[in-house]
Amino acid sequence: MEFLREDLAHLFDDQGIDPTAYEEVVDFRDPITRYDSLGGYLFNIAFLRRAFDPAFTLHDIIVDPHIDNAITTRWTMSMRFTPAGSLPTKKYWNPTITFTGTSTYVFNPNSGKIFRHIDTWDSISNQEFFSVEGFVDFFKQLLSFYSTPTLETPQYTILRRARDYEVRRYEPYVVAQTDMEAAGQLNREVLRSGQVSVNPAGAGNKAFNTLARYIFGDNQARAKMAMTTPVFSDTAGSMRFVIGQTTLKTLPSLPQPNSSAVSLEQVEGGVFAARVFGGYAKEADAAREAGALKAALTRDGRKAASGVWTLARYNDPSTPAPFRRNEVLLPLEGYELWK
Repeated sequence: MEFLREDLAHLFDDQGIDPTAYEEVVDFRDPITRYDSLGGYLFNIAFLRRAFDPAFTLHDIIVDPHIDNAITTRWTMSMRFTPAGSLPTKKYWNPTITFTGTSTYVFNPNSGKIFRHIDTWDSISNQEFFSVEGFVDFFKQLLSFYSTPTLETPQYTILRRARDYEVRRYEPYVVAQTDMEAAGQLNREVLRSGQVSVNPAGAGNKAFNTLARYIFGDNQARAKMAMTTPVFSDTAGSMRFVIGQTTLKTLPSLPQPNSSAVSLEQVEGGVFAARVFGGYAKEADAAREAGALKAALTRDGRKAASGVWTLARYNDPSTPAPFRRNEVLLPLEGYELWK
């Protein structure tokens, strides 16, 4: 286990994995790839590195309770299709392909070397080699046209990618916040409890302009801050702009707003379920996607930590509808990595 934890850190870098830890005959399988030799296994790693610029994150590693002489890892792998980044269309087509799942490594008890490596993906049901479901999942991501601006954004790690949502662990971040006009005179405590809610895709131009004035200089230091993404709004009636790390490092301290309608807040992060969708995120769209996310969580036995859900909108108004990226997010209660 200690060896694999160290070795997998080099899976896609110049050093690479240690081939002496594997038998010459290695049974490698995932839902769309199969090799029966160490050479094929190493070729697959090299191909992914050239074509997709992959990033691999190991979350945990355990002794497999069901297979003798085996250990199982849980991981996330994200791949950016390298050729797309050099095309004129990269603003609208530069897809990231993400899989989460497990790898089971089986060791020869006589040699101590790995002779079997079986991957499973969280996003599909059919895990057998040449899974049509697996190919559809891969190409659906490859042909995704959701665009994400190259702006600072809250940092998160994808812990699990199900077929219709992601589970993310967000790092803490700072926001400027104000109330949306859609909240009107509703009681804020009742809104935050989730007993009463507003649609976060509702009237919000006034709130947006208030926050924009703050980051563009309407503050006590007259400091101008960089625009970030996404713009968050929630069913408790709040809209939030993220204050980027570049701004936080540049300024001696975060300038206080001139407007009493704007407040500054540290968001503690945490584990959230997120569902991505395109278009202009109208009220009916946001409500439909939030309902679909709640239904998916119920299906998978996951529980939301509160009834308040958040809408994230990533793109400026000039981005055409087919290329827009929106998300609905719900905080999760008691998420366990292996369940």
